[in-house]
Amino acid sequence: MTRGLPSAAALLLVAAGAAAQVDSMARRDTLGRDSTARRDTTARDTVPRYLPVFLEAIPAGPLPRGTRYTFTTDSLVLSNVQTLSDLLAHIPGVYVARGGIYGAGEIVMYGGRGAAGLEIYWDGVPYLPLGRDSVFLDPARISLAPLERIDVIVLPASLRVYLVTLRQRSTETASQVGIATGEVKTANYRGAFLRRWRSGLGLSLVADYNDNQGIEGTSSAAFNSKDVWLKAEYVPSARFGVSYQTLSSQWHRSGADRIADWHPQRRDGIFRVFAAARDDGLGLRAQASVATSSVSHDDAVPDRSLSQRALEVTNDWSRAHLGFAVRKVDDARPWQFEGSGAWSPFPGLTLAGDARHAEYSRGRSGRRAQLAAGLILPAGLSLRGDLAWAHDLQAPLDSSDLGQRTVDGSGAVRWDRSWISLEVGGATRDPFRPSGFPVAITAIDSSGPTRLSPTQRTRYFTAHGALRLLPGFQLSGWYFDPLVRGGNDFEPPSHARFSLTFYSKFWRVYRSGIFGLRGELAMDSWSRGTAGLDSSGVLRTLPEASVAEVNVEVRIAGVTIFWVQRNVTLQRASYVPGLDYPRRFQFYGVRWLFTN
Repeated sequence: MTRGLPSAAALLLVAAGAAAQVDSMARRDTLGRDSTARRDTTARDTVPRYLPVFLEAIPAGPLPRGTRYTFTTDSLVLSNVQTLSDLLAHIPGVYVARGGIYGAGEIVMYGGRGAAGLEIYWDGVPYLPLGRDSVFLDPARISLAPLERIDVIVLPASLRVYLVTLRQRSTETASQVGIATGEVKTANYRGAFLRRWRSGLGLSLVADYNDNQGIEGTSSAAFNSKDVWLKAEYVPSARFGVSYQTLSSQWHRSGADRIADWHPQRRDGIFRVFAAARDDGLGLRAQASVATSSVSHDDAVPDRSLSQRALEVTNDWSRAHLGFAVRKVDDARPWQFEGSGAWSPFPGLTLAGDARHAEYSRGRSGRRAQLAAGLILPAGLSLRGDLAWAHDLQAPLDSSDLGQRTVDGSGAVRWDRSWISLEVGGATRDPFRPSGFPVAITAIDSSGPTRLSPTQRTRYFTAHGALRLLPGFQLSGWYFDPLVRGGNDFEPPSHARFSLTFYSKFWRVYRSGIFGLRGELAMDSWSRGTAGLDSSGVLRTLPEASVAEVNVEVRIAGVTIFWVQRNVTLQRASYVPGLDYPRRFQFYGVRWLFTN
C-alpha cells in the first residue's frame, strides 16, 4: 500500500497536467496544493523494523546432540520455574539443597564436586561468588527477570550455565507488568521497558521486587529482594555494536532460629564492544569486554570488588567454529587463556572441545580440557561421548588449595521420534575432595553441617526422555543413580523426577494461537543418602522423600495467569538435614506483555 499511494498520486498529477493544456481554468486548479496530499506521511514508514543485536553469548556449534539444554522465554513462563535453581532441577542428576521456601538458600549440587560442579556465565562473563560465601554460588539469588534464554552444557561432572539477557530486536516498544502473591504475604512485582530506535540505539530497563513474611519457627525466614537491570546499547549494523549493562541486586534474609541474618547488595556492570567481518554471523569476529562486580552492606564480611577484562576472537564457518580468549580477573586469578573449537566434517558426525590454562596467585596454575563427539545414525538413533580432564583449583582465594587432578568420561545413546525422545547413558568420575560448605544452607547451631565429605570413584547410570501419550498429554522425566552404596553428599543413590503435562490451544473462541492452557503434575523423589559432615566429623543422613507439586498456566495473547502449589503430597520434606520445607505452599499471579 505504501508503494501504491505515491504511484496513484503521481498518476493524478500527470492527469492534472494533461487537463491544463485544454482547460482555461487550469490556473485555478489547487490539486497540486491539496492539504491532504501535503499531509501524506507514507514516506515515513511506521512499520516495525527489526534491528541487529549482539550474538547470544553461548557456546558456538556445532555440538553433539544431547549435550545442550536450552530454555527459552516460554520455558521460564509456562513452567514451575521461580528461580534459576528451580530451572536447573530439570537437568538429570541435579539435586537442589533447599533451605526453605523462596528466599532461602537453594544450592545446586551436581557430580559430587561441590562448588566446582557449577559454572555460571552472564552474557559470556563468569559470574563469580563474592561476599560472605566466596566459594559457592546460590543460583536462586540470580534474577531471572532480565533473561530471555538459558543454555546448560552438561559435562560428566559439572554444569556450565549460560545466561542471555533480553535483546530487543524490534523498533516497536515492548513492556511487561507482572504481579504475584501467595501464602505468608508473598508479593512479587515486575516491570520491564524495552525500546530500540532505527539508528541502532536501545534502552532496556527491568525491575523485580519480591517479599514474603516467612514462616515463624522454621528455616523459611522473612525475605525481601530488589533487582534492577539497565542496559544501553548502540548496534547500528551486524558488524559493529557497543553496550553497557548494570545489574543491582539487594536482598535481606531475616535472622531466624536456624538461619543467620544476611543483608548484602551486589552490583555487576558489563561493557562490551564487538566488530564482525560479515552480517550473517559467520566469518571473523572480535569482542572486548570489561566487567566489574562488588558486594557491600554485609555486616559479616568487609566490602569486596573485582574486575574482569577479556578479549575474544572467533571465526565461524557453516560447519565449524574456532575461538580464542584471554581473560584477566583479580589478584587471585591474574590470567586465563581459553580455546574452543567445533567441527562437523560430514553430516552426522560432530566433534567439539575446549581447553583452558589459568594462572593463579602464589605461583599456582590450573589446566582443563574437554572433548565431545556425536554421531547420528539411521532410524532416529544417535551416539555421543564426553571426556573431561582437569588439574585445577576449586577455590582460588584459598591459598592452601593446590588443585586436584581428575579424569571423567560419559557416553549415551539417544532415540528421537515424533512421539518419543529417550536417552540412556552412563559415566565414570574420579575421586574428589570438595572444599567448604555453602553458607546459605548452614544452620547456626553446632550440629549444622560444616563440610562436604570426599567422594570415591563413581560410576553412574542415567536415563531421561519424553513420551507423548495423547494429543496434548506428555510424560517426561529423568532417573539418576550413582551406583555407589549410600551415594555421595547430596547425590542420593536413587534420584528421579517425573512430570505429566497437559498443554492445548483448544479454545477457538479467540483468534487461533493466542489461547493456551497448561497443567503439570511433577514429582521429585530420592532415596536415603548423605549430607556432609557435621562439626564433630559425623556423616549426616539425608532422609528419603517424594515431593510433588502442581502448576497451572493460562495464556491469552500476552497475558499469562499462573498458579503453583509446592509439596502437595504433604511430605515432611527435608532437602537439608536441620532445615525444613512447608507443606502445600502456594503462590499465584499474572503477567502481561505489551507491545507498542
